[in-house]
Amino acid sequence: MTTWYQQSPASPQRAASKRAKRGSGIAFVLFLPVLFLAKLAVLATEEGGTCLMRGGCEPFPGVFFLSLVGGVLVAFAVAMTARPLTAQRVALGVQLLLEVVAMNVVLAYP
Repeated sequence: MTTWYQQSPASPQRAASKRAKRGSGIAFVLFLPVLFLAKLAVLATEEGGTCLMRGGCEPFPGVFFLSLVGGVLVAFAVAMTARPLTAQRVALGVQLLLEVVAMNVVLAYP
């Protein structure tokens, strides 16, 4: 079937770039809800509840956590705006790694 306009076949590199951008966007959108659920899971434990009610817990490493979140934001921006596919893939990998580390920090400190 022919159409009135010429359809160009999508190049494999363009499709891979689109997948990398989509993956980065999905990971970024789900980052805050996952952190929130992880914090709720920590506070639901006996140690977390005791820490919340009585205090005396280890202080949360805020500066380290904020630098992780900043790194996630920078990696997301690079994954969305980088032109070569290799840079997008590296930025996506860095973003996912930083998100996992940030979630582990949240899980480690009640």
